[in-house]
Amino acid sequence: SGSVASRSALVRAGLVVPRTYQQACANEGAVCVRTSGQVPAVLDRPLHFPTVRPGERCPATPGAPIGNPYLAGVALGTGPVRPLIASAGDLRHGIADLDPADTPGWREFKTLWFSVPAYQGPFVIRAKRLDGPGPILLGGSGGLPTTPAPIVVPPGPTLNGGGGWRTAPSGTWAKRPGCYAWQVDGLTFSEMIVVDAVWFPSPAGGSA
Repeated sequence: SGSVASRSALVRAGLVVPRTYQQACANEGAVCVRTSGQVPAVLDRPLHFPTVRPGERCPATPGAPIGNPYLAGVALGTGPVRPLIASAGDLRHGIADLDPADTPGWREFKTLWFSVPAYQGPFVIRAKRLDGPGPILLGGSGGLPTTPAPIVVPPGPTLNGGGGWRTAPSGTWAKRPGCYAWQVDGLTFSEMIVVDAVWFPSPAGGSA
């Protein structure tokens, strides 16, 4: 029963990788061209999020400018799959403002995930708050996602992008400022990208 309970907790947190691209793409109308086939088991790697104790500095991932005919902005990390964050903040140091959202109690920043032309395989993105409890949702570029779920991008072209650059328009949603991380899994890599999510003015009651 323990494994069942732990799996249900992972489902509620949006950390369970779907078995098929059809399941994944049902929530990703702005991403998928291919919607058939099984999601490779290798993408369902164990979660290896670091722990950040309350008061510890968030180990945010540095950002760097990127620009080409298909996307432009500041992207975090240096791996084959990265997030380009459309938000104010000190993105070069991994700090991003969570912006007001239409859904009460939530804030978000637009997140454009992309893969570099050298990598055309599938990838999965799961997210977690590192410095305490608190939900984080991915997706829902048109509004708050209806169910917590990872972002899953099938192999091959996406609906947007070009020149080998594949993109997955998305959003990152949270209820509190804090230290959050994305685990990005591809066929041959598993990387952690950390963002220090803040907003001004601080919510009532001070910091998280």
